[in-house]
Amino acid sequence: MTAIDTLTATMQTAVFRVEEPLSLPGYKGSTFRGALGHAFKQVSCALRRESCATCLVKQRCAYSVCFETPVPESAEIMRKYPSAPHPFILEPPADERYQFEPGEELMVRLWLVGNTTAYLPYFIYAFDEMGKRGLGRDRRKVTLCRVETEDGAGLRQLYHEDNESITGTAACIDDGTIAERMDELRNVPLRVSFETPIRIKSKNRLTDSCDMKVLAPSLVRRLHTLTYFFCAGKWTKDIGALLDAAETVETLDSQVHWMDWNRYSSRQETTMQLGGFIGEATYSAVPEPLLRYLCWGEALHIGKGSAFGLGKYKMMRAT
Repeated sequence: MTAIDTLTATMQTAVFRVEEPLSLPGYKGSTFRGALGHAFKQVSCALRRESCATCLVKQRCAYSVCFETPVPESAEIMRKYPSAPHPFILEPPADERYQFEPGEELMVRLWLVGNTTAYLPYFIYAFDEMGKRGLGRDRRKVTLCRVETEDGAGLRQLYHEDNESITGTAACIDDGTIAERMDELRNVPLRVSFETPIRIKSKNRLTDSCDMKVLAPSLVRRLHTLTYFFCAGKWTKDIGALLDAAETVETLDSQVHWMDWNRYSSRQETTMQLGGFIGEATYSAVPEPLLRYLCWGEALHIGKGSAFGLGKYKMMRAT
């Protein structure tokens, strides 16, 4: 067994209909993450406290677990950290337009890790409330039309505005699904498209290096901690073999550049810089143990800021 054998996640897509002329930034991760967080706390916070840190139910509250993510007192790791990695990934609409007209649709993809899949009803309720509260600076209304999931049989509807109930379960991504993805990418050079800013620290500084020996430590740590906190996985520090595998992967071509991205945090009342590198790179064939982690990373992202949609990449066979 390995450290991520028990890792699972579900994928669902929320589709919104624009009701009023809507203005949004080019990259919409902050807009949707901020609006979702406010709505989620409104619909799920039992004690209505301003701070989760001193709340008696913070280890069981849906908002606290998903958005504040306290480290359990019994945890073997990260006990000195203020929070664990968030167990959800929000992928905002890829459309970089600024203006949207009534009747147009916006699609937001949501990944939930392990046992936090149980909180999907809260997310759907919060999406609905988020639309009613309005998006953007002018709080323009949008309507949650439907929530869908996709599996081998195609699209399945989990929620529809006409029904207002949740039916069925979301498609689950597990080791079997990842094995199928690995079959497509095994023993061939890979081209990786870094679609949203990748924020990885190397030697305590954000880096623009996309070498596999830089990517691998961040990805491995992220997947190990997600598995440990949300998928009943065992913690292991033994990652030497994976890092050795990363050293054997050659960067054949690199066309990445830095993208600066700023967001305003209403909670911290300050502007935060969340830049990272985007672009494409081509690599020699990736050894199988590490390829498994890279395939998981396509779903669960890499680096910091995944709750805003950062760290998204897509792999394909290099031609």
